[in-house]
Amino acid sequence: MQASSLDVIQQDIFTAYRKLTPASGAYYQRARQSLAGGTTGNLRFFPPYPFYETGGRGARVMDLDGNEYIDCFLCNGPLLLGHNHPDVIAAIEGHSKTGPLVVNPPIIAEAAELVQETVPCAERVRFLNSGTEAVIMAVRYARAFTGNSKVVKFYGHYHGQADQFLTGLGPTAEPFGAGVPGEAASNTLLTGYGDIDALAKLMENHDDIAAVILDPAMHAGGLWGSNRSFLQAVRSLTLARNIVLIFDEVITGFRLALGGAQAYYGVTPDLTTLGKALAAGEKLAAVAGKEEIMRVVDPLAASGTPRVFQSGTGNDGSAGIAGAIGAIRTYRQLDGRGEYSHLFDIGEALAEGIHQAFSSREIPCHVNQLGPMLQIFLSAEEPGFERFSLLDMEVLSLFFLALINEGVILTLPTSHHIYLSFMHTREDIDVIIDRTNLVLDKYDFKSLL
Repeated sequence: MQASSLDVIQQDIFTAYRKLTPASGAYYQRARQSLAGGTTGNLRFFPPYPFYETGGRGARVMDLDGNEYIDCFLCNGPLLLGHNHPDVIAAIEGHSKTGPLVVNPPIIAEAAELVQETVPCAERVRFLNSGTEAVIMAVRYARAFTGNSKVVKFYGHYHGQADQFLTGLGPTAEPFGAGVPGEAASNTLLTGYGDIDALAKLMENHDDIAAVILDPAMHAGGLWGSNRSFLQAVRSLTLARNIVLIFDEVITGFRLALGGAQAYYGVTPDLTTLGKALAAGEKLAAVAGKEEIMRVVDPLAASGTPRVFQSGTGNDGSAGIAGAIGAIRTYRQLDGRGEYSHLFDIGEALAEGIHQAFSSREIPCHVNQLGPMLQIFLSAEEPGFERFSLLDMEVLSLFFLALINEGVILTLPTSHHIYLSFMHTREDIDVIIDRTNLVLDKYDFKSLL
């Protein structure tokens, strides 16, 4: 990489961004005086400063300066129905008189029944506040049910912010970020995804495994997806050894199919975690799975059943529960109209258009696409998790910021996760591809690689 060329292009893109978003720049300086880092999460910051969104509709979002963007970040995925979907808003407003929080609101069973009818493994459901909390509880249920303590996690898979799983996000066991003690992962066993022999050997060497957990999209590791035969083999191994199989579908739930990745791949786990698209933007998550396992949180379970403590002040939040009812009903209607095919079609069109834009300029590019999710890598090397996880993403981050300057939030420069919603149209995809070509004509990214 030529440092001088990088500096020049970065300065040009930063200057254009500052000119486009002066109100966000001023607000960032204010926010830094009260918010640590000026945001509520690390991914929300990107140089030279983040923008601040004021609202959106469908596939469009506006910022503090009044700029409108085609939004393909969608708040990191929850907005599968786009911003402010009328059916979700109507469902929330229909229960507004309940107030934000009451104990055991009567709508909780309705929401749970919709999950039960939609997600293959969902014999019983528990609602929670976040994907991280859902994973913690799913693993706790598995440990109580089996009496074992170890959990198998795959390299390149992200399962929330609990210390025990902030390891192995890359190809090593190195903790993800400071403040995560090594001993926190003492019961976490790591192995390579897709290697069924390695998994079988791990099981042979440990007779105290409670669960195997995986993200069927392998999203954090680069969106490499899953092979159905591998998932079937994992299912067979876990059944043979009475190990609980957990699909972390916080990302893939309702996204790859109405019933999530387990419906898409045709493999049913024992437990699943749901979040993000579950309530289409409202705060809600869930653990769903086999009744005999979920029984560990049933106060009326038979004597001798392990008793797991799980509760939470905000688990009954009316907006989240009502949002889930509105969202799932809408997903079912869309599925009935064949709209999931539309999601896959526009995902494929966007992946092809981006790849063509880069390759036509002799910029090596690889695009991973799974349904309405994409990730881009600027490399001519043979695609693969371990190799691509070590790539320098600085140039790609600049490309994403340059697209923001052209009215397209393909993703945040610190995230690289691209999502499409049911609200995106083929015309939106054409605009994104046109703006991609415009950016690649405006800046000589080839010189930076």
